[in-house]
Amino acid sequence: MQPPATLKALADPIYEAFYGLREQPFSISTDPRFLFLSAPHRRAYEDLRTGLLRGESLLLLTGETGSGKTTLVRGVVEGLGDNTFSSFIHQPYMNGREMLRLVLRDFGLVSRDELRRGLLADADAPQLLDALEGFLRSLVPIESRAVVVMDEAQSLPPALLDEIRMLTAFERDGQRLIQVVLCGQPMLLNTLKTEPMYALNERITRRVALTPLSPDEVDAYIRHRLAIAGGAEAVTFRRDATKLIAELSRGLPRRVNVLCDRALQEGRIDGAMSLGTDHVKRAAKSLAGVHPAEPVVGRPAAADAPADAPRKVSIKWPALGSRAAMIAAGVAIIVLLASGATYAWYASQTIDAQDQEMPPLPDPPPVDLHIPGPKPMPTDAEIKEVTDRARWYYVQYR
Repeated sequence: MQPPATLKALADPIYEAFYGLREQPFSISTDPRFLFLSAPHRRAYEDLRTGLLRGESLLLLTGETGSGKTTLVRGVVEGLGDNTFSSFIHQPYMNGREMLRLVLRDFGLVSRDELRRGLLADADAPQLLDALEGFLRSLVPIESRAVVVMDEAQSLPPALLDEIRMLTAFERDGQRLIQVVLCGQPMLLNTLKTEPMYALNERITRRVALTPLSPDEVDAYIRHRLAIAGGAEAVTFRRDATKLIAELSRGLPRRVNVLCDRALQEGRIDGAMSLGTDHVKRAAKSLAGVHPAEPVVGRPAAADAPADAPRKVSIKWPALGSRAAMIAAGVAIIVLLASGATYAWYASQTIDAQDQEMPPLPDPPPVDLHIPGPKPMPTDAEIKEVTDRARWYYVQYR
């Protein structure tokens, strides 16, 4: 056993401090710094990157829940360079107008506050499309690209999917002005095969499938994430432990993260620097909500005592929380010494604690029900002003 990073870490319940880690190694966030390029992930990474560099307008990435699709796409987009404007949309339950507003916000055309109360607060879909097209055309002279990633695409309504298809029609001098990556679960493939999705399905130029990790890749994946977090030498998972993690997680990175995170917590409790299958099993049971039963003190199990063994009577003493309780306890002891019959009567009695009165709850604060009136629709001149301002900004500073 190796000592913890510092003496203070002994008293810290957080395992990152105990193992001397800079950050949480198995967070389920989509930070591309932790991207692990296994064989299937490397193929998907290179395929998506090639499609985006070639200017293809509509790409498809599918994989099971927790296979690392979002992390992979973030890594690909970040690798394209600073001249790439990206929008990641994770909310599938919206209409076309709401989607356009999010894209404009992520591209930096307008702020969140301007969308709520500014020039485009009440703009309809054609006006938003006009503002977006003006911005996209301004990117061509400065050789920049715009990428929209639609996450959880299997839950997008057909009407919104068709609007995404129309979005990819923006073009200037034979060059596509915007690129869209659809990320979803395998059921998205069945949706795209339906008749209403025929036009969208025909526009997809690249289809990438992400498969789970193999047992050997799970072992390398765990060591990779520990190294990124600064714990490559502080804590290790034994080979039998990573094999069990691969079996329980079915090779899905998100499940591997959850199991490893809880196993590290179990290792912190034991003070172990090398984690084995016992830590993984306890982690899996804890995640499943299965906890070991606590033994009952002073009451042996029925199977441990012979049938003819004399039964022991345990006395439950009353709580001595008040003067009256102390007097009652003294009287009870005298009665017990005086008569066995009186003892039997007393043992059947219970002392109920008096409930303390709870103070009344304060009244809730008053609610302001003032609803602002409708705002006027923005004029074409106002929309043009926003587009021109964004174009000038990116030409000057990008």
